[in-house]
Amino acid sequence: METMKEAYEKLGIPETATPEELEDRYTLLMRQARSEQRRNPDKSDEVEERFAEVTKAYNFILNEEKRKSLEEISRKKYGKYKGMAGAAEKTEHFFRYYRYHLLGTLALIGIIIYALISFLDHRAEQERLAKLPPVDLSVMFLGSYITPDGSQDYTPIEDAIVAQFPEWKRVKVSVNYVPGLDTGNPNDAALLQKAMLILATERADLYIMDQSAFDWVGNQDLVRSLDPEVEGEFKSLVTPDMLIKTTLEEETTEKVYAVSIVNSQLAEELPISNKEMFAGIRNGSEKEANAIKFITRYLEASK
Repeated sequence: METMKEAYEKLGIPETATPEELEDRYTLLMRQARSEQRRNPDKSDEVEERFAEVTKAYNFILNEEKRKSLEEISRKKYGKYKGMAGAAEKTEHFFRYYRYHLLGTLALIGIIIYALISFLDHRAEQERLAKLPPVDLSVMFLGSYITPDGSQDYTPIEDAIVAQFPEWKRVKVSVNYVPGLDTGNPNDAALLQKAMLILATERADLYIMDQSAFDWVGNQDLVRSLDPEVEGEFKSLVTPDMLIKTTLEEETTEKVYAVSIVNSQLAEELPISNKEMFAGIRNGSEKEANAIKFITRYLEASK
């Protein structure tokens, strides 16, 4: 089928026929073909072949009408672009059919860039840390401790401790927030889970705790007994009310696991809240000697 005129002639209707007249004519020819096949079964193939040409003409007309309709819509939509109408239409079609591919590609590029920046930042941080002197003591404040400005920059605390121990070159400080226990607040339960995860992944040499934090971890073997030091180098520096005792779950004897340093002049120099400060040494600390030195010097500066 080459022209609309030939298609309409094949259907036996004028080119001015309406869509409804086209449908009616095609339906009529289809019924006639079926009726003829029933009357003359021996000519069924011939009738089928002749009606196939009718169907071909019918589809040709429908497709041409659809194409003209789309062209008219396109003309109205992109006519305002005048000479650029073709380019505007192609651009919209591109984004319509490939927008998800494009968005996916952009997202992938963003992920790659983010990963590259993160890698470079991590490598730069590793290089920076490699140039620093080794850590003389790592200290974790465990409890409801906050810095004066509420930030997570603990450099001022580290600098304050280094100033108190001129023989040290570097101290690492972290703050692990532990809310009050048994508050019934679901947010506090989530914070306790976070605090436990941090304790499992970040191991400090010295823990400075408030009462709630000590009640939470004191009997969980996080810190070792200070009984030897209390009977030794701490003996003349502590009073009974400064000894923080508990009983481990697998033991029956109460022992000292932390000592209060809150009344030390050195504790007041630290830029962090200090209503309660119980110092304990982690089991297996590689910097145990420096942890003992820290506690000793703070006790010596007690009022």
